[in-house]
Amino acid sequence: MQDAYKELMFRSFKDAMDVVADYNEWVEESFDRQVPVPPGAVPQVAMMLYQSRVREQMGEVGEFDFPDFQNRMYE
Repeated sequence: MQDAYKELMFRSFKDAMDVVADYNEWVEESFDRQVPVPPGAVPQVAMMLYQSRVREQMGEVGEFDFPDFQNRMYE
């Protein structure tokens, strides 16, 4: 199960880099004043994509389940 989430995270980072690059290219062509997305924002965009994709896969529930830790919460 972890491999599916790992793959989703890698895909989200790749897509985030593509989205930021496309946006920065569009900004450069469309506006006189350049306001590009800084490279440091790529991880934030990737996490938003990742969270959205995980929630989409989980359906309406949108909650993470950690069975190993449920009984240890108050120990």
